[in-house]
Amino acid sequence: MAGIFDLGNKGANARSVFVSLRTAQSLLGLIGGVTLLDITVKDVYAAQGIAQQLNTLTGLQADSWIKTNEQFFTAVRAQTTANTAIRFFVAMSVGFGIASVLVVSVVQRSREIGILRAMGISRGQILRVFLLQGGLLGLGGALVGTAMGGMALALWQHWQRNPDGSVMFPLSMDSQLLMQAVLLATLTGLLAALAPALRAARLDPVVAIRG
Repeated sequence: MAGIFDLGNKGANARSVFVSLRTAQSLLGLIGGVTLLDITVKDVYAAQGIAQQLNTLTGLQADSWIKTNEQFFTAVRAQTTANTAIRFFVAMSVGFGIASVLVVSVVQRSREIGILRAMGISRGQILRVFLLQGGLLGLGGALVGTAMGGMALALWQHWQRNPDGSVMFPLSMDSQLLMQAVLLATLTGLLAALAPALRAARLDPVVAIRG
């Protein structure tokens, strides 16, 4: 015995052993032969196509992990679909929240908007003010949410560890994904602010001042 390994799973540890190729061939009576070859691919979701190509070129039976773990792959796809649906509904709820806040703001400041319009402020300037407000709400919410999420992940990583003290799941912050989330939240704020901004820009100054 040269060493002991730990796969992190009791069942996998109990049924797995690593030996040299010659030793395995001797134990199994497969001198000069093997029963299975594993191939690692860069794109895991391209495994099915690569397996079909190998089957065509060599005539050997080639099965991808997608085929041998069909239930797991189905669960992964279902999880991806669920995550997409969750993101969509979260974006919708954020948009409606920002829109409702700005609608209330337009109603409460209708007299001020009317005074500004009477002083010569153009409809475009009023429109830009409320669009800017919506964009800043989306941007601020994204930054605060990102900071809170990062702190929660850092705390979870600090307290949840393996029995040997190592990190259970290594976490890393993707700067590109972070920028995409911030841009998406800002865009959502702008789109949510569009209807209230148009309503504010179309207010008649006389009607708005009279209330």
